[in-house]
Amino acid sequence: MPPHGTTATRPYRLQFRDASNALARAYDVNLGSNEEARELAALMLEEQGIYSSVEIWDPARIICILRRSDQPKNCV
Repeated sequence: MPPHGTTATRPYRLQFRDASNALARAYDVNLGSNEEARELAALMLEEQGIYSSVEIWDPARIICILRRSDQPKNCV
C-alpha cells in the first residue's frame, strides 16, 4: 500500500495515429487509472490536431481507441 498522501500510478502508452493509421507518435505516461489515461488522451488528441486517433495501452493490453470524430470522446 502506498504511503499516506501518495497515489499509486501505473504505466500507460498513448499511441497517436495519423490519417493513414500509421503510428505517428507515442507517449509513455504514469497515471492513476484508465479513466485518467482516457481523459489525457482525449485532451491531447483535441489539442494536437494532426492526429486522427489515439490508442491507450497498459503494459499488457489495449484499453481504448479514441478517434477524432468521436463526439463525445468515447472508447471503442
